Amino acid sequence: MNTSEDWDIIWKWQWFRRALWQPHFRDPSHPEGRPARTAPVWSYVLKHYGAKRVLDCNCGLGLRAMLLQEDGFEVVGTDSSRVAIEHARELAEFRELPIRFEHCLWDNLADMFHGEFDAVINDAFAWTTTRHELRFATHNFASVLKPGGVLVFTGADQWSSAADRAARLEAAWNAAPRFQIRADYEHAGTHLTLVVARDRQETGVVENYLFIVREDGSTRLETAAICNSVQWTWEDYKHVCDEAEFTGLQSITVPVGNREHHLNVAVR
Repeated sequence: MNTSEDWDIIWKWQWFRRALWQPHFRDPSHPEGRPARTAPVWSYVLKHYGAKRVLDCNCGLGLRAMLLQEDGFEVVGTDSSRVAIEHARELAEFRELPIRFEHCLWDNLADMFHGEFDAVINDAFAWTTTRHELRFATHNFASVLKPGGVLVFTGADQWSSAADRAARLEAAWNAAPRFQIRADYEHAGTHLTLVVARDRQETGVVENYLFIVREDGSTRLETAAICNSVQWTWEDYKHVCDEAEFTGLQSITVPVGNREHHLNVAVR
């Protein structure tokens, strides 16, 4: 669950469907335009802290990294999925964007980079499953930042409390149906149906991705499981950031569109 192998399968089939989303990911008004809707939120905070060189350390297919690069930042993207990185490079080359994409786990960031970034951005920090992983990742994020650099991440904000966790779990559980067909697509003789079956656990919601693939007269099933954890509180983030010698941690309210968004910022 939440392994590189899980993400390899997810990104492989997301790439298979690229004809549906690739023409539209820069259009915030299109259903496939989520990257264009969220990139301004990250850009707002990065500009607020004067960041220029940015590491997107959960970049997936690199869509957010490309949008930020086009917005004037110098972006490097890393991801635990080798499949995602291969296709991110392909997309960046197609768009003639000079973005470096590297296959790298959070645990290995310090071995690849050395205090060279103004900011690290991460939208999956909250999905870590153990406190050891949370602590070790925070130290690695700190190691690649310049003095005064910032770690920007999603998760429980400073206005929340440990008592809110049950409510956050309930909200996450009610955000989508228990069973859902999320894709039904055919291309070049391969027919893909994606069914997502959700399970509720004490620490979060697990999404089980069931990729039903029909080709050459046969049917096979490929699976992946991702846990959207809600277990970490603001106090947990503050504790691991203090251990990694960040000098401050706060939540920033970002007014983009007709909504207010929140991102957490730790200063090196």
